Amino acid sequence: MSKFHSMVSRRDFMKGLGMAGAGIGAVAASAPVFHDIDELIASDTAVQPRPWWVKERPIDDPTIEVDFGMMERHDGRDQGQSARVRAIYYGADRVLGAAALSAAELAERTTSNYPGYTYRSRALAGSFKRVSQGTSPGWAETKDPAPVKTPEERGEPKWTGTPEEASRMLRAAMRAYGASLVGYTELTQEHRDHVIFSYEKGDSNNEKYIGTTIPVTAARPIVFENVPKAYETTEKLVIPNVPLWEIALSTQGSNELWRSAGTLLGGMANGNTFYNCANLHASTYNFLRYLGYQLIGTIGNDARYVGSEGGAAIMAGLGEASRQKLYTLTPEYGAPGRLYGVLTDLPLEPTHPIDAGIYRFCHSCQKCADSCPPQCISKEKEPSWDLPLTEGKETIYSVKGTKAFYNNLPLCRQYSNETSHGCRICWGECTFTVNRGALVHQIIKGTIANIPLFNTYFYKLGDAFGYGTDPEKAEAWWDLSLPTLGQDSTIVAADAGYGK
Repeated sequence: MSKFHSMVSRRDFMKGLGMAGAGIGAVAASAPVFHDIDELIASDTAVQPRPWWVKERPIDDPTIEVDFGMMERHDGRDQGQSARVRAIYYGADRVLGAAALSAAELAERTTSNYPGYTYRSRALAGSFKRVSQGTSPGWAETKDPAPVKTPEERGEPKWTGTPEEASRMLRAAMRAYGASLVGYTELTQEHRDHVIFSYEKGDSNNEKYIGTTIPVTAARPIVFENVPKAYETTEKLVIPNVPLWEIALSTQGSNELWRSAGTLLGGMANGNTFYNCANLHASTYNFLRYLGYQLIGTIGNDARYVGSEGGAAIMAGLGEASRQKLYTLTPEYGAPGRLYGVLTDLPLEPTHPIDAGIYRFCHSCQKCADSCPPQCISKEKEPSWDLPLTEGKETIYSVKGTKAFYNNLPLCRQYSNETSHGCRICWGECTFTVNRGALVHQIIKGTIANIPLFNTYFYKLGDAFGYGTDPEKAEAWWDLSLPTLGQDSTIVAADAGYGK
């Protein structure tokens, strides 16, 4: 039993966390009724059941092979799709010229009334904005809403409970705030030495720094210090040398928007997946702060990740590696969705890597590679430990230590920047970007997990179901009756009548 027990109403509980304002109210109103922290822990919604075909694997042993001895802490400035990296391989002129190419394509497609570029599509895509833009969360704080009081400030002890109770509680809370899948890993010394980024990504992603006298390395190192709390200065981001756990989470996306890739509607599919991230970050930060713990890193701010969000998702069992490598595939909704990884000092029970047959399927399926316009996705039959060269140069944006399919991520981003729609076609083409209404999908996924013999057949079966991308789907989208945000959140639900 936990030692923190007080009877409060749902409204007072949310209000105490600083979430009674506009935007959060809707989340609170739709959340389950929890009268106190103990009820939140005991709730079945805190459990994360997976489909029957998903098998657990030992900690730090996902289906993609990992060798920490080969791996070094990666420099976040060298992320595969940053402007800094693209300029290395394709030159500053091409990077800086992408916007002009995109604008020219937009003008041409607008004039020709191209599917997905009609008046209504331009209005929809142009009006889609992220929540609380300009108030990005800090490294170890939140600015929107204002932080709640800590237990010390309230004059009561911090919450205590077992790691199992804490894991159930935090998952239930984050699901109420807008997360979809949630898992945990312990930040071992091996992870600190090899996995956490050595630098934040920072301004290296911004084209305006390319080809100018302004340094593109305007990013801070991420360092560990013997301090109790995380903090940041203009010179560095600090992680305390205390026991820590990484929270891996996903936010779901809309299949129908992803399958409109190659148009303006497909272009907004990515933004749809982090629609609520500002609120999700602030709510999670305040929840942990209210209990007496800290959140380190950011949910939704690409420039300030603590490490590879895909790697965290794989190790925590949210999903498996993919051939495309830029996304991690989950058993529940495949490619659509965004991944995030943050740290906390709340002791949590680690979740296990999984085997749902997904990565094995990627070995024989190369639909994403076949559909990639610039052909930057590997078509190798087997993954490799060896990093290939990129345009005859050393590949600095991928790290050694995983037996993976290695792709040309700078070209992927450069091509998408040169289009008016942002590409993302591989997301919509992925064999796992399917709906789940028909029972046959569950049968197929279970077969993939256990009998690889039919993998090639299932690749082609997706086309028979009408999946994959098509500009005409952007126009058909307007006549569809879809869930809120186009997302079926019941996919990850197993209780209270949902997901039955």
